[in-house]
Amino acid sequence: MRKRLSKDERRQQLLDMSLVILERDGADALTLATLAQEAGVTKPVAYDHFQSRANLLYQLFARFDQQLADVTRQRIAGKACSLQERVHHVVALYFDCVRLCGPQYEAIVSALMAYPEYKDIRTNIRNSFVYVYRELFSDYDTDGCLGYRLVAIFGAIEEMAKATMEDQVPYDQAVVTLEHLIVSALQRD
Repeated sequence: MRKRLSKDERRQQLLDMSLVILERDGADALTLATLAQEAGVTKPVAYDHFQSRANLLYQLFARFDQQLADVTRQRIAGKACSLQERVHHVVALYFDCVRLCGPQYEAIVSALMAYPEYKDIRTNIRNSFVYVYRELFSDYDTDGCLGYRLVAIFGAIEEMAKATMEDQVPYDQAVVTLEHLIVSALQRD
């Protein structure tokens, strides 16, 4: 006899299955009905967890962002790192994430942008990035302009990530280039 999953375990199972569908069939194929069928649950179970396709996509997006933020904070927390080491950890983690789930993440964000309530999702992503990285690099805000530099850094990271996913820039070169750029932007003489 199979053990009944808790509500949280079921939710995680549904999110995991959503990623399988997304990777296999694309974002357009990811609906609550398809998810229910693939997960072997009834439609009301899927709707109970996510209410709408937009909310399902948002939960996937939030899960990716939270995991990256958590791993990044854990890697840096409590360590006396030089600026170079801190930047290396941050960039390497970001690009590991791009390698592992970049196309899925982009598909989720693109699909979310079709919903009016998520039209500003890219702005929210940028603001979240700035918030997390401001915590990590607050020691380098000597002129009150760290937030502005982080917006510029975010733009550089995003574009380099796209170029890497499109095989225009090798992964290792992207990491090294961004490390130099970010250290230069954060280091104040």
